[in-house]
Amino acid sequence: MPGTAKTFEEYAHQVFIPYVEEQQRRTSRLDLIWDSYKDGSLKTSTREKRGNRVRRRVVNTAAIPGNWQSFLSVDANKVKVFSFLSNVLVQTFNDDPKELVVTDGEAVICLPRQKDESSLAPCCQEEADTRIILHVAHAAVHDHRQIQVRTVDTDVVALAVMVAQALPCMDELWIAFGDGQELPLHPCS
Repeated sequence: MPGTAKTFEEYAHQVFIPYVEEQQRRTSRLDLIWDSYKDGSLKTSTREKRGNRVRRRVVNTAAIPGNWQSFLSVDANKVKVFSFLSNVLVQTFNDDPKELVVTDGEAVICLPRQKDESSLAPCCQEEADTRIILHVAHAAVHDHRQIQVRTVDTDVVALAVMVAQALPCMDELWIAFGDGQELPLHPCS
């Protein structure tokens, strides 16, 4: 939710960036993964049948729409917001030494820039659900032994349970689900 922000730039700097900074303080790597919306996909045609809503420009000075939920019900608006936020993250954290991995459509941006994202991008997965699992595997292979996935989607929980069994290079996999309740998916000792 945009809170009291009046423009997308205010939202980015008053709401989104502080949230990312708080998450990043508690970790050595932070991945932000968005859904991807592909023209002509089955999901896109299904969503289009729900009716037409207004597309909005997403730039720094554009006003935040009054009805946020209605605005986000348009795939093109979500694509624009996700890309806008990804670019704001790159500008804000470009010189930060902590790892930040952000999706932008099929692309993946890794900071610091010398990090290798070749096994993550281009990513043809439309759903963030499966993209999250790819990022978990990438983090585990790159020596991140304790991984937490934050989601509100039960599909992600089911996929994470499966990946916890398949990736022995992780010590711990946690799911922060819904209201933030943390559940271990690794064997507890």
